[in-house]
Amino acid sequence: MGEKLITKFEENLIHLFAGNLPLYKSYWLYYVFGNFVISVPLLMISKSFIGSYIFSFSLYLLINLSYYCISCVGVWRSSHSYKKNKILAFLARLIVVLGISTTLFELKNILEIIYY
Repeated sequence: MGEKLITKFEENLIHLFAGNLPLYKSYWLYYVFGNFVISVPLLMISKSFIGSYIFSFSLYLLINLSYYCISCVGVWRSSHSYKKNKILAFLARLIVVLGISTTLFELKNILEIIYY
């Protein structure tokens, strides 16, 4: 059961990265909801906890950023194959660009707080 779930998740991530999923699914399910779920622990962790488990937190941060990059690429690619409303495809790409800019700014702040 557990192996099938992991395999299905990996297959979905591959389809997401390739842009083979519908735009609504890649945007709402993987970009919005998936990134929210994977980021919740980041919002609940205190700096003292991070200092005690710096390696684990760094690994978590790497996984979080990897997923974020995969979801951004997936939304971008899905928006290019979206045929219905081109405005929605454009808005999805715009939100990805704004999200990446914000993430880079916030990542700089997070790294300064944690590692300095």
